[in-house]
Amino acid sequence: MKLNRRDFLSRSLKGAAGLFAVSALPIGLSACSNDKKKNVDISSMANLGPLSELEKGEFPKKVSYKAKIKDAWTEQEREGFVYINKKDDSLLIMSPVCTHLGCTIGDAEMNMQKKGVRFFCPCHGGQYDEYGINVGGPPPRPLDVFDPYIKDGNVYIAVLSPRKREK
Repeated sequence: MKLNRRDFLSRSLKGAAGLFAVSALPIGLSACSNDKKKNVDISSMANLGPLSELEKGEFPKKVSYKAKIKDAWTEQEREGFVYINKKDDSLLIMSPVCTHLGCTIGDAEMNMQKKGVRFFCPCHGGQYDEYGINVGGPPPRPLDVFDPYIKDGNVYIAVLSPRKREK
């Protein structure tokens, strides 16, 4: 069987495309896997404490943390806090950073809490309910949240990676 140049190039390109598709398949399948949370490196995450303790008490509540963050060549200590509430039998871990201009929010005064405002940003008057949903002022969207990672009964969060929420 004799191939002309056009047939040779056509078959070669199809073969190369096939090899590429087969070699990319494991990468694509691993990206779709649900095992991501099982093999997470928690060494640079903040430990919020035992899940059993975080699920107790009144909600929402303020939980402080300390973490060593390793980023390439540097290591830094970080201290901060998050607000935790329960939603649909799971923990909702909210960032205290206002989505308007990045100020730190705090508890609203009692007269505001009676009107459904749980968190208040003193910088520009941002208002959030108990689930971090923006209910007044200039914030364009709800508070960011952290995905909880549970290992050995403790809850960890990646403090540098909050997830944006839309209404």
